[in-house]
Amino acid sequence: MNNAPVETYNLKGLGRNELIAAVYNRYGKKLYSYAVRSWNMEEDAAWELIYKTLYKVIDSYENYRFETEEKFASFIFKIFINYLRNYYRDHKNEKMLAFSTIDDVDAATKEINEEEQISKKMQVLNEVLGEMQDWERMLLLMRSEGRAYSEIAQYVDKPENQLKVYYQRLKEQLTKKLNDRSE
Repeated sequence: MNNAPVETYNLKGLGRNELIAAVYNRYGKKLYSYAVRSWNMEEDAAWELIYKTLYKVIDSYENYRFETEEKFASFIFKIFINYLRNYYRDHKNEKMLAFSTIDDVDAATKEINEEEQISKKMQVLNEVLGEMQDWERMLLLMRSEGRAYSEIAQYVDKPENQLKVYYQRLKEQLTKKLNDRSE
């Protein structure tokens, strides 16, 4: 005599509520545990998604063929994961707003001011670089990328053994001009 439980997807002759109860009894606690532990969901929200999943499964499982209970469980879990993702996507902004304080407004204002200062510094840097000759800008750029002086010499038409000196002087000039203009 085979005492193995009947596969959930093969339960026949049950009403809708009895079928929901059977699926709930087999999978409800597993889904709840997953939502609360892995997704840090609140209990009420987790149960809401579990019931939503159960009703969706009951409404759609007959449209599919399942070879085993594991495949059916995978079907249920996939539906549940989709609902979890949707819930997370829809509610992540609410959680962020819940932690918002007046200090956040001050931090945002400070951040905007810092961005304006950076923008001004970039403007000054562009002006200073615009005053340089092309070969000087190339030397600074290529050296900042870590390129060898021998490689740079091919582009700037200057002796390789002088490029290190030129580079040091250009860096000093650039730093001095940036400091003078930003004050």
